[in-house]
Amino acid sequence: MIKAVAVAAMASVLLVIAYSWWFQSSWMVTLGYALASVLAIVLVPLCYRWFGFLDREIITEMLDQEEREHNEMMQRLSSIQSDLESLDIKQGAEQVVTLKHLLNDFHEVIANRFRGKELTRSTYLNAARNVQNQTLQNLSDMVAIGHSISSLSRQGAQDESKQSAQQSRLNKLLAENRKLFEALSDTSIEVANIQEIGEFERTETLGRLKDLVSIAKQQSQ
Repeated sequence: MIKAVAVAAMASVLLVIAYSWWFQSSWMVTLGYALASVLAIVLVPLCYRWFGFLDREIITEMLDQEEREHNEMMQRLSSIQSDLESLDIKQGAEQVVTLKHLLNDFHEVIANRFRGKELTRSTYLNAARNVQNQTLQNLSDMVAIGHSISSLSRQGAQDESKQSAQQSRLNKLLAENRKLFEALSDTSIEVANIQEIGEFERTETLGRLKDLVSIAKQQSQ
């Protein structure tokens, strides 16, 4: 829309100048023509909204954003999965597979369930994506912990307490992700069962997603 308004404004200025130069009209006529041009510029964004162009633009941008984020997360997960497998953190590698499935399901929900409902979809997308990013960060932290445990194990028995502490941290992340996975699955089911899109804003689903990432971040600190 901004581009359309900018083009309209530039065209109006050029037309006013051309009109004034070509017809050598009085300043009153030129002023009237300029005011008409300003009115036309104001009408451009209004018409852009009235005829649905703005909604289509928002939807396209959001779909592009979701597609880009989805691909980036899937690529990052593949790298993390490889690292976890090499570190023999089997539960972490299994959680990567689980998160991949959840991301694919989420991708389909965005593409189908909220088609044409840009405001609700944006709210849901942002809240759910925050939770997904937290689970991905937990998996990334597991890789760092795995390298730390591997390093400590090579140093000998005197570091057993540190190794135990790192293992405890790893177990905590695994447990946290299981809770986040369960919540993401539950909310996807709830959203799929909503009869009207507007009803989504009146459920606890959105609030739970927002609370989850806040709690997860606090636990990870």
